[in-house]
Amino acid sequence: MSRDVPNGHDRGMDFEKSTTTASKQLRRTRDGRMIAGVCSGAARFLGVDANIVRLGMAVFTVFGGAGIALYAIGWILIPEEGASTSIGEDLFKKAGESPTVQDAVNRTKDAVHKNRSRT
Repeated sequence: MSRDVPNGHDRGMDFEKSTTTASKQLRRTRDGRMIAGVCSGAARFLGVDANIVRLGMAVFTVFGGAGIALYAIGWILIPEEGASTSIGEDLFKKAGESPTVQDAVNRTKDAVHKNRSRT
């Protein structure tokens, strides 16, 4: 009852773990979404059913309204599947490139430096 075993294997068992495992990333999903895919993306990331996350958001919304705020923050900060950046990152980059925003930042910095030099 001898069988041929490939080199590096002991009776078909490979004890070496692959070091090239894909990292888990939090993304808004396109499939299974109801509004923006925040709950389905969080559920996929956590490995639970999306309805459990949706129920949690509903509870947070009913008891204090935090669910709506959390969903909006997730929508802005979590990138969509296939996108490299989130909506918030895109807006931040566009604002940084705007001359109006740069001028306002420089004026604010100047005002802060003036107030510091007075004290």
